[in-house]
Amino acid sequence: MPETNYPYGHGDDQNRPGGGLPAHESGSNGHGEAPFSPTPSGGAFGSSVPGTTSGPSFDSAAPPTSPTSASSAAPSPWGVSAPSGPAAPSGAQGAQGAQGAQGAQALSASQAGYTLRKVGIGNPLPTFAVGVLAYIVALGAALLVIISAVLVALTADTGDLTGGGTVPTDDSASPSGDGGWRAIVGLVGLPFQLVSLASFGSYDAELNLGFFGSATMSWRGLPLLITVAMVATAFLAARLIQRRWGTGRWGSNGVLGALLWSGISGLAVAIVAVIATRVTAFAIEDDTLGLSLSMHSAGVDMFFGTWALIALPLFLGHVAGLTKPAWWPLVADLAAAPRLALVHALTFAVPVWILMAAGISIRMVVEGDGQSVLSLFLSLPIWGLTGLAMLPGLGMLAVPLHLNARGGVEDFGVERGNDFLWFFDLPWYLWIPLVLIALLMPVVVALLWNRDREIETGNILALVVSWVALPLAYFGCSAVLLALVWTTMQAEMGMVGELGISVGLAPWTPVVAFFIGLLVEVLARFGAPFVDRFVPGMLVNWFRRSARTRRADGTPSTRRPSHGHAPTGQPSHGQAPQGQAPGAPFFSGV
Repeated sequence: MPETNYPYGHGDDQNRPGGGLPAHESGSNGHGEAPFSPTPSGGAFGSSVPGTTSGPSFDSAAPPTSPTSASSAAPSPWGVSAPSGPAAPSGAQGAQGAQGAQGAQALSASQAGYTLRKVGIGNPLPTFAVGVLAYIVALGAALLVIISAVLVALTADTGDLTGGGTVPTDDSASPSGDGGWRAIVGLVGLPFQLVSLASFGSYDAELNLGFFGSATMSWRGLPLLITVAMVATAFLAARLIQRRWGTGRWGSNGVLGALLWSGISGLAVAIVAVIATRVTAFAIEDDTLGLSLSMHSAGVDMFFGTWALIALPLFLGHVAGLTKPAWWPLVADLAAAPRLALVHALTFAVPVWILMAAGISIRMVVEGDGQSVLSLFLSLPIWGLTGLAMLPGLGMLAVPLHLNARGGVEDFGVERGNDFLWFFDLPWYLWIPLVLIALLMPVVVALLWNRDREIETGNILALVVSWVALPLAYFGCSAVLLALVWTTMQAEMGMVGELGISVGLAPWTPVVAFFIGLLVEVLARFGAPFVDRFVPGMLVNWFRRSARTRRADGTPSTRRPSHGHAPTGQPSHGQAPQGQAPGAPFFSGV
């Protein structure tokens, strides 16, 4: 190529800026040329342009450089700085590093919380608070039972609240006396003992009379007012917090979180209850007479009973408050059936209980024993719910009360025997209304069960659930009822020997209840549809109100009405309503 193509002559000429370097060697300017190095004096082709502070100077020639000299050139706009070692971190950089580490830790904690919420494990504090609240409410119910017992004792044989008695003025009950403080602690701890007794515990007493021997007594029977107060508080409060704050900051618990936190809450309450019950045991000792008395209800049975009576209602309350999934209507009868069994028991027992209480009171007044009527009603917190719970068994008409007295009970005016009390053993003015109401109740609850019920005829699971839900619910609820109302007393005395008394429903109660549930199911399928149109909605619409609310909110329905026609506006099988998203997943906390 001719030299005229090069502004400074031939490409290999040493007089050209950058000449003499290896051909096409890449420099710092990225154009295959060596970097320019400004010089303070003019070169062979003239000096720098005066006043120029930046930019390339094409009027000055750079001296020939080598690779080694280029790397050691002084820093300048056209020079290249040699790479230097890492500089020591300054104080600001250290602070930024610490903040970055804290931010990474916060981000990690946030990611862990998000992951736990995705699997349904959210905030445990509301569940823990509800567990404590349930136990406090049980203590309040125990105080009500104690007040009732005191009032009954004051009105016994006197008819007035003063009782006609006087308070002893000696120093035997003084706190400064021997064992006085322990007796006071035992009296203060009576609510804890009653709550323990209401949690399937047994109240044990040990009496040592020195020369006269010893005696032991054990009482097992639930004060149902305390039990119902504790269970109802745990269930209703857990359902409330799940519905209101289940997807917010204070909730986000799904099934897994509800199971975990309910179990831990019940366990914590059970541990505290055992310690409190044992510490507040009633104990009196008199070394001069060799007399000692100890009474408490702390034990393994009350520990597991408290755990179950707190944890199970908490879990069921959380589940009841969760947003139901799309497949829920297929198994909804499993949740509705226990409610129907409870409604059946209450709608029978409450009117019968009122009639029996009124009849017995009138008879006592006529016979001149009106003074005992006051004591009877003042003691309602003690025996009222237990008596109410026994009536559904009698209402089955094939279940009697089982009375068993054994041992030396004759010395206490009780006949020994193993007897059954049937409904026809009651006075005629009691058992006639009992039988009439018992025969009417299956028809009434069948109307409740039929109204707004949907059955998916093409789904095997739904068909099976629709048939077995009621019989299984009646069987299970009656088994729970059998355990709640069973009351026993056992004693062992040196001179009298062993004796025992037990009262409860007959052991075949769950079997009879199973067939009653099946009867209600048959009546709801083949009898209730013919009279359903004549029943006012205000009497039966309340039972399946939540199901109607879910359908109105657009929750997908996978079932068909039991009458064979779909409700107006219902989506087809497996589809969400147009313009609405499906319900929240059942197994997550979102």
